[in-house]
Amino acid sequence: MQSDRRLFFILVIVLIINISLLWKVGDLINQVQNLRFNYNSLQSSINSISGNVNSSLDRFTREQSWITPVRVDDGKTRVQGEKGLAVLNWQIKDFVEGAEVVFHYRQNENGEFETVPAQNKGDGFFEVEIPFEIRVEPYWEIGVSKRTAGGTVTSEHKVKPVGPDYQSISYYVSMKTGEVTRSSEIAYVDVAYLAKIKYETIVGHVDINNDRYHISLVEPHNGSRFQSVTVKLFDGVRLIAEKAMEVRDIHDSRKTYGLDYVVDSKDLSRMVIHVEYEDGKAFDKEIFI
Repeated sequence: MQSDRRLFFILVIVLIINISLLWKVGDLINQVQNLRFNYNSLQSSINSISGNVNSSLDRFTREQSWITPVRVDDGKTRVQGEKGLAVLNWQIKDFVEGAEVVFHYRQNENGEFETVPAQNKGDGFFEVEIPFEIRVEPYWEIGVSKRTAGGTVTSEHKVKPVGPDYQSISYYVSMKTGEVTRSSEIAYVDVAYLAKIKYETIVGHVDINNDRYHISLVEPHNGSRFQSVTVKLFDGVRLIAEKAMEVRDIHDSRKTYGLDYVVDSKDLSRMVIHVEYEDGKAFDKEIFI
């Protein structure tokens, strides 16, 4: 009897110790969670401060720079075919009258820099005209959606707009005041976007439902018009079919082209949309399926 009573007291003491330990473990977990929350808050504050410092530093650098970035004057720039004359301008903040300002540029990275005396437009503003060459091509934006035999619908995605390769002019500006010559860092000005002056983005959609293909293409609002649109379908390198897209709708003189086609080959891998403009120029867009 005495032994049972002693065992009972021992069990009670062990139970009390376990409950106490559980309370302490709970408190420890709460402390860890609080520390984690505080750490995340501190990290967020540090990132915010870092972003503000970087922003302020960038703004300070721009303000302290002696020359503003060179910009393209779209209103004065001219494009004829694949050649153009770009009008560029910038401002020198601490310009001293009588200083010689020269624009150095090259379109070929492996070529030598050419020099053009800058025209002083007053108040530190300068301007130059430089010739350039550009591959004038339209941008493409084709949406593709696909349904499999099992009825699964893949999410619609955009074929990234692909225009001309990145075309730019590298440059730097020098200013000579007396015996002192100051030069800006080498930078780049993009001219690829000027291709859109002639050809607007081609927008279309490809809907694939098992072996049935519905392809649509919309003529741009303005600018050059389509003469014809054809689609080539391939199984690897083997041409399966070549079909002309028909005009399905005309709205405000803007045509919508369409093609419905049932493919016999189960191994269709890609298609090429071929667009010919009224001016005789033709462009292709390859779409992998």
